[in-house]
Amino acid sequence: MYKNIILLLILLLNVCCSDSKDGGWDDNIKLSQKEFQFDKLENSAVITTEGGSWWISGIFFKDGETFDLSNIDTTSDNFTITEPNFTLVRLSAKEIFIQLSENTTGSERTFIIGLQAGNYFDGITITQLAD
Repeated sequence: MYKNIILLLILLLNVCCSDSKDGGWDDNIKLSQKEFQFDKLENSAVITTEGGSWWISGIFFKDGETFDLSNIDTTSDNFTITEPNFTLVRLSAKEIFIQLSENTTGSERTFIIGLQAGNYFDGITITQLAD
């Protein structure tokens, strides 16, 4: 009886200590490019994706400025977000247009767009030079 209990405990320890990742998905967005560097002038870029079932989970400048997306359906295939420092347009399920205004801050700024598809997270980072 004692051997059976020990065997059962060993079996339970092996089951609960597995190394499988919980929720780890492969890249199902597949961005054409994840990082950009713009000069200080107004610039834009078009990014394509292979997957179309993604949404924007967050938009912010690295200095802490964030943007409220609660009134925008970022799962939609077409939408536009216009702010004083940027314009973001989802042209289709697989294409995004991003335009940054001229950088007049006097210092480098970093613009980050977080993307999500299911339990996969990715993003686009644009560094805009000061001069």
